[in-house]
Amino acid sequence: MKNTGPVSQEELVAFLSDPRSYSRRPRCVRLIQTHASYLLLAAPYVYKVKKPVNFGFLDFSTLEKRRHFCERELLLNRRLCPGIYLDVVPISLQAGKLAFGPGNEVVEYAVKMRKLQDRYFLLHLLQQDRIKPAELDRIVATLAAFYKAQHPTEEITAWGRLENLKTSTDENFSQTEAFIGSTLSWPAFEAIRAYTAGFYARHVDLFESRLRERWIRDCHGDLHLEHIHLSPSALSIYDCIEFNDRFRYIDVANDVAFLAMDFDHHGRPDLARDFAGRMANALGDKGMPHLLNFYKCYRAYVRGKVESFRLQAVEVPEPEQKEGQAQARSYFRRALRYTVCGPEPMVLIV
Repeated sequence: MKNTGPVSQEELVAFLSDPRSYSRRPRCVRLIQTHASYLLLAAPYVYKVKKPVNFGFLDFSTLEKRRHFCERELLLNRRLCPGIYLDVVPISLQAGKLAFGPGNEVVEYAVKMRKLQDRYFLLHLLQQDRIKPAELDRIVATLAAFYKAQHPTEEITAWGRLENLKTSTDENFSQTEAFIGSTLSWPAFEAIRAYTAGFYARHVDLFESRLRERWIRDCHGDLHLEHIHLSPSALSIYDCIEFNDRFRYIDVANDVAFLAMDFDHHGRPDLARDFAGRMANALGDKGMPHLLNFYKCYRAYVRGKVESFRLQAVEVPEPEQKEGQAQARSYFRRALRYTVCGPEPMVLIV
């Protein structure tokens, strides 16, 4: 990754990875990388620093943009995650050394959060077979109240128009052509693209009804198992999309489909059906079931794309590269499965 300021990415990562950099002096600091961020687990806090990258749909290429999106992240995530997102903290040069806080020259910004207990993340609860109807009810009640509280403006509703939906799916396909032959097969690419175009063509009336009924809301945008924390005392749904409004200005069925897809992907289609059914009932949304397979395909494809992007970072260690390749392939295969095994299956001729 190229240097975009007075401090290299290597120097920044070294500073962030050093327990001595933090006022609470954690015993250790764990670094997690995504395609767009560094996440530093430094108990009792977590710090998130945006990488200087530009993927088109996400642009963190300048310090000012990174500061802006840190502030957006703080504001937006407080909707479903109260008490967790604490502050935007500058990282600056002080007497020639990096330090948290204002200094002679601010070189980066970090979102500071309270660290949540690992054992209550929904993925961990799923692996322990601890997601029961009561847990789903808590999630459904929180999300239903959140969606009902959103009052869509004309700008938000416009993102549900077919031409704007196609902007996002066309972008997905153009951005993943480079991964054909590595994490994505050509037949899968063609089949998913054809299924998407066919669904749009067959269901113009359905998409128009979603506009009329105002189901396009300011949603979460990244609703999967790792972003839900369900402790006995609180439910926190964090890490919503802050970097591009159109990825939040979506049909509630699209948001619900993401978590349903993740349940499918982790071997629990029963929870996927139960969750989606409860959400449709809680919202009184009769059209949602007709869109779920389409949006689950879309969400699985997006996860495959994001994992593939992450593999392009040269600093990702080889073991993580191999794991990421497997994950990306798995999500692309999941998307293909929705095209050939869903209620409107594609017929593949080989």
